[in-house]
Amino acid sequence: MRIPSTLVFLLLGVAWLSLTSLDPSNPPTAKTGAPGEQTCAQSSCHTGGTFTGTVTLTGIPDTVVAGQAYTLTLTNASNAVKAGFQLTCLDGSNIKCGNLGTGMGVNITTASGRQYARQSAAKTMSNGIGAWNFTWTAPTTLNGDSLRFYFVSLCANGNGNRTGDNVLINSKKVNFKAATSAAIDPEADRMVRIFPNPANDNLRIDLSNSASADVQLFDANGRVVLRNTVDSGAQLNVAQLPDGYYTAEIRFDGRMAVKRIVVKH
Repeated sequence: MRIPSTLVFLLLGVAWLSLTSLDPSNPPTAKTGAPGEQTCAQSSCHTGGTFTGTVTLTGIPDTVVAGQAYTLTLTNASNAVKAGFQLTCLDGSNIKCGNLGTGMGVNITTASGRQYARQSAAKTMSNGIGAWNFTWTAPTTLNGDSLRFYFVSLCANGNGNRTGDNVLINSKKVNFKAATSAAIDPEADRMVRIFPNPANDNLRIDLSNSASADVQLFDANGRVVLRNTVDSGAQLNVAQLPDGYYTAEIRFDGRMAVKRIVVKH
């Protein structure tokens, strides 16, 4: 049976598209430039571009607290037409670290034991900026005292195939603050109640079996931002603190309770 020439051309066109384009909502994993990984700037992928710019990661402090959630922003600032990205987080042994969470225009996938955040659709640049927001939760424990984010962003010309594109690559090392051993004292935690949470202007601290307690409030960088001695039922003014996550250490009767709180004005 003779195949019509129009069908032959159609099949060749489909084959050519499959070789010259990628599904922007499902880019291949392990392209972050992390140890053992390449990026998509290789002969079988995106090549030939000369776009310039930077890719940065913000929203993550220099020191993260065990078990705490953070909202991250990955930004491509360049002269590209369209952009995509991929990110992973690894500990000192190059093993998956923490847990990534989705955001608008972001999907999460796992491959070969590592977790990746990536674009769910190519982003058209606006005034030289393409940005994605998503979450990451620090691990409760870590082998070592630091971790690292590896990330790349594709700079594309928007021609529908893989020619004329290039990548921006970066990484960010972050220190790790372990939870205090007192955080695992369930009885101490049951003896302390802090509310409301999230807090706006004031936090009330109720102590079930003690008249007073010494309270320290730590920000996401592990810095003490508030220190006070309070009586049971007293209120702690947090109106001057910026929105964010905090750790409260409440010491009383030789014990210590640890509470995670949120300040949101």
